[in-house]
Amino acid sequence: MLPIRNKIKKATSTPRGKIIFSIVILLTGGAITLAIIYWNAIKKTFIRNKVSSAVQDKSDRLYSIHYDDMELDEVAGFLFIKNLSLDYDTVKYKALQNKDVPGTLLRFNIPSIEVAGVQTPQALIRKEIIGRKVEIKEPVIDIIYTRRGNDAAKAMPTEEVYRQILGNLNLIKIDTFLVTGATIITRDMKTGEQQLLLMDTYLELRNVAIDSISNRDTSRMLFSKQLLLGCAKLSWTSKDKLYRYSLDSITLNSGKNQASARSFKIIPRLDEIKFAQRKVFQADRYDITLNDITVENLDFLSLFKEKIYAESISIHRSSIKIYRDMTRKPDGKSRLGTYPQQRIAQIPIPVSIEKLALKNSYVEYKEKGRIMQKIGKVIFADLNGAFFNITNEKANKQKTLTAHINANFLHRYPVKTTWSFYLNNKKGRFDVSGKLGSLDATGLNQLLEPLGGVKINKGRINQLSFDLKADNYSMKGPVKFLYNDLKVSVLKKDEETKELKKNKLVSMGANMLIYDDNPPKNKPLRIGEADFERDTTRSMFHMCWKTLMDGVKSSAVKN
Repeated sequence: MLPIRNKIKKATSTPRGKIIFSIVILLTGGAITLAIIYWNAIKKTFIRNKVSSAVQDKSDRLYSIHYDDMELDEVAGFLFIKNLSLDYDTVKYKALQNKDVPGTLLRFNIPSIEVAGVQTPQALIRKEIIGRKVEIKEPVIDIIYTRRGNDAAKAMPTEEVYRQILGNLNLIKIDTFLVTGATIITRDMKTGEQQLLLMDTYLELRNVAIDSISNRDTSRMLFSKQLLLGCAKLSWTSKDKLYRYSLDSITLNSGKNQASARSFKIIPRLDEIKFAQRKVFQADRYDITLNDITVENLDFLSLFKEKIYAESISIHRSSIKIYRDMTRKPDGKSRLGTYPQQRIAQIPIPVSIEKLALKNSYVEYKEKGRIMQKIGKVIFADLNGAFFNITNEKANKQKTLTAHINANFLHRYPVKTTWSFYLNNKKGRFDVSGKLGSLDATGLNQLLEPLGGVKINKGRINQLSFDLKADNYSMKGPVKFLYNDLKVSVLKKDEETKELKKNKLVSMGANMLIYDDNPPKNKPLRIGEADFERDTTRSMFHMCWKTLMDGVKSSAVKN
C-alpha cells in the first residue's frame, strides 16, 4: 500500500479526489448542525471562514483539516474516514484585523465517518453525490466565542450556504445522515470557561438534498425533509455562577411535530443562607425542577426561522421553590414591566403557544421576615394550571392571556384562581379572581406568626373570595371574608431568647378592634374594598398579597 501522504496527494489531483473532499465538506457542515440552538452562528461562521478552501489545503485559510486514514471502495460505493479533525490556526487568527475576526471559532474531532451506497459513476459524470447513508460517530465539537469582530454572518444568505457546501458539485443527496454520541462544548475564548455542554447527542436527518432546487424548498430543515434530535444532557452555568441549569433527555422529532425533555432544572449552587449573604441586596433564590415536558404540534419550519409556534406544552410533577431574605437591604430597582404578559412581550422572537398545562405541581415561597426575623412559608401543593394564548404577536386576535389555577393552600385548603392578562396593554392591566374554601383559622399561623407577628388563637374561616383588577401602579376590588369567632394575639420578639411571645396589652386592643364574626348575627354581611398602591420596587405577587390583606382588614377591623 502507498503511504497515507501519497494517497492524499493522488486523491486531490483526480476527479475522484474532488468528490471525496466534497463529501468531507458535507460531513463537516452536517456535524456542526448538532448544536441546533447555535445553528445559524455555527454554519455561517464556518462557511465565512472558507472551510471548504481549508479542506483543499490552501495555506492562506484560517482552518485546516486532517485525518489519519481513508478507505474508498468505488465499486461498493463505500467511504471510511478515521480520526477526522478540524482546527483553526492561532497565528492566522491573531493576525486577522478586527473586522475580519469571526464571532465564533470551531474545533472538532470525529473518530470515524462512514458513507455507504455512494453512486460513484453518477458522481463522476454528472458531478453528483447520491448515497444511502452517512454516519458520524462520537464527534467532539468545540465552539469558541471570540467576543471580537462583527457578527456579519447573521446576514449571510442561504444561497452562499448551500453553494459553499456543494463546492464544484451540482447535487449532494443522502437518504440518511446520522450522528451518534456527540459531545458539544461552548466556551469563552477570553476566560476559557465552559458555557454550554451537550452530552451524548444524537442527530438523524432524512432525505438530505443540497442543490439549487432543494435550497428553495421551504419544507426542508438543515437541507432535510425530517429531523430527529436527541441529547442526554444539556447544561450551562449562569453568568453570576450562582445557578446551574440542566436539561435532561431532550428529543426533537419533526415527523411527529413533537419535542420533549425528561426534566429542566434551575439548581442553586449555594444554600439559602449563603445565597443571601452573597447578595448585597434582597434577591429571590430559585430552586426549580420541571418534569416530563412535552411540546405538541411544534412548527419545526418556523423554529428554524427563530419563531416558536406550538399547540400545547405540558409539564408534570414540578417543584418551584423561592426564598427571599427580607432582612437584607432592598435594591430599589423598579419592577415595572415585569408582569407575565409584559415579560412575554419582551421575548426577542415571535412566540405563540395555544395552551400550557402545569400538572400535579408544588409551589413554595419562603421568606425571612424583616421585623420578626423568622421564616414563613406560603405553599401551594397539588397545583394544576392551564394557561391559554401565550403570545407576543400583536396581530393575535385574542386580546388576553388567561390562566385557571387550582391548588391546595398549605397542603390542606383548596383554592381556585382565574387570571386575565391583557396583551399589549400599555398600563399593564390584569384581573384576578379566586376563592378559598372553609378552614380552621389557626392553620394560618405557620404563615402569620413569622411574617406578620400575629397569631390566631381560634376561629373558623368559612370563605375568602376576591375579584381584583390591577395595572402597573395599583390594585383594587371587593374581598369577601366570612368567618366566625375570630380571636388573635399580637406577638413581639423576646430580646433575650429571640422567641415570639404574646404582647398582652396590644393583643387586647387588637381584639377590641376586630369583629368576632362576619356576617355578625342579625347584621348585614361586610364586604371589604381593597385599594392598594403598588410599591414599584416589589413584585406582582407582593402587590396581590398586600391587596388581599387590605381587603381582609377592611372586612374584619372596625372603623
